[in-house]
Amino acid sequence: MSSVFHGGRLDATIAEFGGNHSTWLDLSTGINPNAYPVPEINPNSWARLPDENSQNELIDAARRYYRVPQEMGIVSGNGTQSIIQNLPQVFLHKTIAIVSPTYEEYSHCWQKPEHKIIKSDSLDRAVAAGDIVVLVNPNNPTAQRYQPDELLDAAQRLASKSGILIVDEAFADCAPELSIVPDMLDNIVVLRSFGKFFGLAGLRLGFAICANNYAEALSRIQGPWSVSGPALAVGTKALRDEGWIAKTRIEIKQNSQAQVEVIEACGLKLIGNAGLFMEFEHSNPANFYNELQKEHILIRAFAERPNRFRFGLCKNMEALERLAFAVKKYV
Repeated sequence: MSSVFHGGRLDATIAEFGGNHSTWLDLSTGINPNAYPVPEINPNSWARLPDENSQNELIDAARRYYRVPQEMGIVSGNGTQSIIQNLPQVFLHKTIAIVSPTYEEYSHCWQKPEHKIIKSDSLDRAVAAGDIVVLVNPNNPTAQRYQPDELLDAAQRLASKSGILIVDEAFADCAPELSIVPDMLDNIVVLRSFGKFFGLAGLRLGFAICANNYAEALSRIQGPWSVSGPALAVGTKALRDEGWIAKTRIEIKQNSQAQVEVIEACGLKLIGNAGLFMEFEHSNPANFYNELQKEHILIRAFAERPNRFRFGLCKNMEALERLAFAVKKYV
C-alpha cells in the first residue's frame, strides 16, 4: 500500500472517533456523491475473461467522450493510479519537475534511482528545470486552472529539449473546456479518471491519452486484462450517456457554487473551486480538523499546509446544512 496520505480513509477515522459509515459525512475525497446509476451487468462479464470486442467498445466510447484525435493512442487501466505507477517505467533517466503542491502520488511513484524529482511552484519554473513536467489541471488540492494555450506553449518549449508534459485531468470532466486533449502534441501525455466524475471510484478505471509509441509501451507494461469485464461494461455505457453527463455537469456547477457560498458565509476564505472539491483557508485552524471529526464530518487536511482544508462536494442540501452548522462552531 502507498505510504502517501489520502482522503477516503473513513474506516480508520471511525476507529478513532466512533460511529459507522451511515453516521459520517465523508467530504475527504473529490468523488461525485451522486454516482452514475450502475446498469444491470451481463453475467458473462463476471464469468469470462474480458474480450477484445468489449475493450474496443470502451476505447471507442472514451475516444469520443474525451475528444481524442484519431492519430493519438488511448490506453485503459485499473484506475489512473495504476498508470501513474507505470509511467516511470516508460520515461527513464529523467529530471521530473512536478508543479506543486499537488497529488503526492506523483513524487512518490517517481522516487527511483534513475529519476531526479524537483517540486516547482510554477509551470514556467518547472519547464525550465525538468525533462518531464507533471501538472494536474484543475489542480488537486488548490483547484488552480491552466488554460489549454498555456499548456501547449509549455509543451512546445519542452519539445525543444525533447521533454514531455504530463497533464492529469482527473477533475476536468466538470470543465471540459480546460482539456488539452483535442489539441494534443506528440510530447503530451494526458491522464483521465473515470471514477471521480461518474462517482464510481471503486470500479477502478482510468485512461492515458498519448502518442502511439507511449501507448504501446504502457500497454506492454500493464499486460493483458488490465480492466475487468464489469468495468468495461459500465464504463462504456456511462461514457456514452450524453444526457446524464450534461445534466451532471450542470448540477455539480450549481451545487459546488452553493457550497462555496455557504462555507464562505461561515468565515473561511476560498482558495479554489474545482466542482467536485474546493479548497479553503482557515485563519485560526488549530483543532478545526479534529473538531469536525468529533461531529462525524471528515474533510481533507494537509500537514505541510495546516491552514488549508479541502472539502468534497455535499450529496444534498441536508448534508450541506449539517456541514454549515458544524463549520460555524469552529471558525
